[in-house]
Amino acid sequence: MSKKQLAQQSLSLSNILKAIAEPKSLLIFQHIASESLDSYLLIKKMKLTPKQYYSRISEITNAGLVNRINRKYYLTSLGKVVYGLQITAQKAIDNYWRLKAIDSLNDISKQEKELLTKQLIEEKDVTELLTKEYSATIENRLIEAQTNVDRQTKDKSSLNLMLVEDDPDTALTFKTILESQGYNVEAFTDSFEALKHFIKLNRPYYDLVISDIRMPRMNGVQLYQKLKSIDQGVKVIFLSALDAADELVSILPDTKKSDIIRKPISTENFINVIERAMNSPHPISYVHKNHL
Repeated sequence: MSKKQLAQQSLSLSNILKAIAEPKSLLIFQHIASESLDSYLLIKKMKLTPKQYYSRISEITNAGLVNRINRKYYLTSLGKVVYGLQITAQKAIDNYWRLKAIDSLNDISKQEKELLTKQLIEEKDVTELLTKEYSATIENRLIEAQTNVDRQTKDKSSLNLMLVEDDPDTALTFKTILESQGYNVEAFTDSFEALKHFIKLNRPYYDLVISDIRMPRMNGVQLYQKLKSIDQGVKVIFLSALDAADELVSILPDTKKSDIIRKPISTENFINVIERAMNSPHPISYVHKNHL
């Protein structure tokens, strides 16, 4: 299974719910949300071994609900949404008796039932769910999901590359070379536009991102960091007319000099580097672009 398939699988609704379904996992998730997570006290309180505790943390993290920053766990944006929905679900449970009463009101009009629902249930988020029409929404979601499947099947007729190069002539040269090799290439001369496009796709799509380093507004390293925060598995090759190998190693500690190509490179060797990057688990390479 590819990294893209694994990413999509981990982000399924069933996997998200599974990650916090067990009571102790849900409690950990809630403590992270309240930013009151003291690992030692929580392990002791729940009578878990460190291995059991961090295994649950790992499942919640893999589900996309939390991130670890500076040795502390925080909810992701997705985690905040799920936490909010969990709070709404708890409110509904707290009003279960009233909800059963609403279910029994089958002999009155829809308008009367909605009015009585709002009178019985004080929580606005719960009443909105009870009075919302779902049939059209569900149908549209099913159609959208099938469209995405069809689009992905079509997209994978060839490998997809994103090219980010602020010089239009250079971008056109790179794009022409890569398309001649059968790659799908989308080129951007503005790194912010490239980032916005990457985000709007809302799914793993590119097999490789090729980015210049020296660009106005947002440079290639900054773009790389933002792309990796969205899709940890994305592969990136840096292009530069400058000898930026030492700079890259200092800024990105995971980069090895053995992965960095400093010398001038021909078009043929450039294509070879692209092919190696496609097949390599290591996400970063460096290509000197003067002689392309």
